[in-house]
Amino acid sequence: MDRPILRIDNLTLDSGSHLLIRGPSGAGKTTLLHLLAGLLEPQSGKVEIGGVALQAQTENEKCAWRRNRVGLVFQKLNLLGHLTALENVLLGSPGKGLTLEAAHAALTQLGVDRLSDKLAYKLSLGEQQRVAVARVVARKPPLILADEPTSSLDESNAELVIESLFDAKGSEGTLIVATHDDRVSSRFNEVWRLANGELQ
Repeated sequence: MDRPILRIDNLTLDSGSHLLIRGPSGAGKTTLLHLLAGLLEPQSGKVEIGGVALQAQTENEKCAWRRNRVGLVFQKLNLLGHLTALENVLLGSPGKGLTLEAAHAALTQLGVDRLSDKLAYKLSLGEQQRVAVARVVARKPPLILADEPTSSLDESNAELVIESLFDAKGSEGTLIVATHDDRVSSRFNEVWRLANGELQ
């Protein structure tokens, strides 16, 4: 019999929380973030965020909800290589009227403003990672889900990324970070561990 990828009996977070999810590769961290983003559906149980039951939404409704309420930093970054760093940040908020000023401010905050006109495929992996974070920081959404957002960064830039995510979260937003990175643990008021698909 196949082992479930992820099995969580109950997970409840209040608005304003900042949660760190730790665990080895294959523990289910990315799967959990994708469930919370409505990119995957659970085989049983339900995912409800801010009063929105994700399984009850159509795909178009979930896309609109993500666009308006969720900021995602993917482990694979999902930048478009043929667009500039600035264009990638602006693309993170289609139809929401994100201003050039806000996009530039986010790139500046992450220390990559000098790269705003550079094509994404010409950036180093660490630079790409900071642009991907800037895409979320520029929007300041109520829910931020970040998958290994510091994996390619040195200590000072890792600290800058976490500080920027906290700033974007504000006092009312919720930040959930999945990572192996021991350097960021001290910033979080809750640390949960995943092992073999279960919270420990």
